[in-house]
Amino acid sequence: MQELHNTVYSILHRAESGIVTCFKVNDATRHSIVSSSDEIYKDWPIEVDVFDTSRETGTTKAKETVAVGLVKAESEPEPKQRLGVHVRPLIKPMAAAAAILIMALLVFRGVVVKAVDLDRIYATLERIRNIHITTYAPEKPEPTQEVWISTELNAKMLNTGPQYVLWDLTNKTVKSKDSDTDAVKTARLSEYRLVEVRSTMDIPWGLLSFNNIAAVPQHAQWERVDDESIEIAITDTVIYDLTWTEKIIGGDSVVYKKWRGYLDTETTLPKRIERWEKFSEEEGYELLTVTEVAYPKTDEVRTAIRDAGLYVSTALLREP
Repeated sequence: MQELHNTVYSILHRAESGIVTCFKVNDATRHSIVSSSDEIYKDWPIEVDVFDTSRETGTTKAKETVAVGLVKAESEPEPKQRLGVHVRPLIKPMAAAAAILIMALLVFRGVVVKAVDLDRIYATLERIRNIHITTYAPEKPEPTQEVWISTELNAKMLNTGPQYVLWDLTNKTVKSKDSDTDAVKTARLSEYRLVEVRSTMDIPWGLLSFNNIAAVPQHAQWERVDDESIEIAITDTVIYDLTWTEKIIGGDSVVYKKWRGYLDTETTLPKRIERWEKFSEEEGYELLTVTEVAYPKTDEVRTAIRDAGLYVSTALLREP
């Protein structure tokens, strides 16, 4: 805190430096879907403009904008003159210093506002190695299916109620167990089936509506939801909606889609996912499925496989 104080103090006492800093607090409830790869000020509800008045010679005016999830350098040179990367090394420290000042203001005022990027969720999921996904039909207490995926164990297990199925990609086998008879069947996986099963284990595991951030439609809207009418309350989460439209095959009409995520406030990982749709702009959305998501440890996945009665010879699935 003392170092921060000294930095702020030095900024405030550089009145003749030629650097002018302006900032404003933005509405953090809406956010762009795609962020710049330069994300040092991501999640900040602040827009900062830094002007180097000492460099305004009539030919160039340098400006840097630091916004929530967006950092970019803009230049306004004379025609046919491009500054490009030459602006960034000089201006970036100015923006950084201004950002430190604003962070100090937020700390002292006790204001904590965070926005979550959709691409940040994709990036966070990429670091996950084990996942447990439970899917429900609306207003049904029993799940329609459970899925365990472990890239650590190179295995996937599915529980549909009547049957368990375990794909052991290391041993290239698939085992199934009938819940009524406890009979276990084992079969070899062909190379084609190996590739097919492995593709279902790829991130985002069907949790997100699109395989990657680039596939999200440009017209899609990403928005934080603060609606008191939402009855589901999950501790330590924020709610975000992704809405978009898709054309119905063979016609000119569209279907309106909505993905709602209950995101962990610390990790941004989804704890619950809802999928909604409607067929006209005027009507209300209908809930289609509910998905609960957990992120178990590798040993917990091993235990789930054993409890299902599907033992395998892979060393990864044995006790260490």
